[in-house]
Amino acid sequence: MASEPMYKKIYDDLLNGIKEGKYPPGCRLPSEKELIDIYNVSRITVKKALEILAYRGCILRKPGKGSFVVFESNLEKALQSEDVLKDEEIAEDGEAGNSTDRIIGVILDSFSVSFGCELIRGVEYECRKRGLLMLFRCTYGSKEAENCAIRDMIQNGAKGLILMCSQGEVYNETVLELYMNKYPLILLDRGMAGISLPVVTTDNYKASCELVTKLIESGHKKICFVSHSSLSTTTVKERFNGYRDTMLSNQLPADESACITDIDIYLPNGEEDDREDGRNNFKLMEYIQKNTDITAYYAVDHELGMLIYQITKNLGVDKEKTIAYFDGFEENIDPLPIFPHVMQDQYQMGVEAVRLLTHRLRGDAVTGRENIPYTIEMPK
Repeated sequence: MASEPMYKKIYDDLLNGIKEGKYPPGCRLPSEKELIDIYNVSRITVKKALEILAYRGCILRKPGKGSFVVFESNLEKALQSEDVLKDEEIAEDGEAGNSTDRIIGVILDSFSVSFGCELIRGVEYECRKRGLLMLFRCTYGSKEAENCAIRDMIQNGAKGLILMCSQGEVYNETVLELYMNKYPLILLDRGMAGISLPVVTTDNYKASCELVTKLIESGHKKICFVSHSSLSTTTVKERFNGYRDTMLSNQLPADESACITDIDIYLPNGEEDDREDGRNNFKLMEYIQKNTDITAYYAVDHELGMLIYQITKNLGVDKEKTIAYFDGFEENIDPLPIFPHVMQDQYQMGVEAVRLLTHRLRGDAVTGRENIPYTIEMPK
C-alpha cells in the first residue's frame, strides 16, 4: 500500500487543527519555513498543502504576511464543502492558463487608492494561483461602459465575470440577460436586490450601525451622513439604513436636513472636472458653516471623508469636527488624521470572488451572499 503523500499529511494536520480550534478564525498558521522544518520537506510540498486549504476557502494567503484562517461565517461554509482538488488545478507562481477557457473578466464600477488597489491585488493573486488570465475594465458608473466591457470581454474569450455593477433605479439589462442564461457571474461589493446572484461584500448595514454607535458613545448627537449621488447602489443604501436606524434607536435626528446625498466625485469617464469639484466644495462649505451644531460627519467612503476634512481645515474648524468613513489606508500612510472608520478586507473580498467564480466555472452551484469580516478602527 502506497504511503500517504507528505503534502496530504500536512494538509490533514492543519485542517484538523482548524477544526479542533488549535488554529481559530483569524489565526496565523505556521509559516512555510516553520512547516518545512517541522515536516522536513521541500517548500513545494508545504506550498501545495497550503494551496489546497486556500482553494477550499479555509485559509487566506497574503503575500509577505502569511496564511490566516478565515473568519467564522466563511469557515463554516468551507468546512461543510467536500471539494476534491485535482493536482492540475493548482498553478505555480507565474504560471498562466494554457487556453482561452482560463480567461475571466473583472469589471469595477470605480477605482481609487483607498478602495480598489487591495481588491485587485487579491483578485490578481488568486487568479495567478489558479492559472487564470484576468481582463480588467473600470466603468465609472456608466451603464454604457459596463455593457461595452461585458461585450468586449466575452468576445475576447472570458468564460466568467466578476462584476462590481453600476446601479441606478433600473438594473442593466445585459447583466440580467447573463443571469437568465446562467453565465458564470460573481457580484463584488454590491448585490442586486431581488436577483439571486452570488455576491462577495461586507455587512455594510452592521458595520454602519457599529460605526455610528461609536460616534454616539463618543458624545456626538448631531451626525451628518454624506454620500455621493450613487445612493441607489445597494452598498450605499445599506450604509445609510445603518446610520438612520442607529440614530433613530438612540432617539437622535436622522431626517433629510442631516444628510447630504448629491456629491459627485467622479465623472462617467473617470476624468476630473475642476468645475464640479468647485461646486462640491462650495456646497459642503456652505452646509458646514450653516450647521455649526453638527459635530460629526459620516462620509460613505474615504474620498468624501478627505474632502470634508480639507474643507473643515480650510474653515479652521477641523479640531471641532469628527470625520467617520469607510475604508482608507494603513495608519502610517493615511493622509487623514486617525478618525473612526470601517476597514473592509478588500484583499479577502478579491480572493473569495475568484474562488467562487472558479466553482461556477466547474459547474458547481454558487448562491447567496458572502460577508467578508471588517474592522472598526478608532483613534488611539
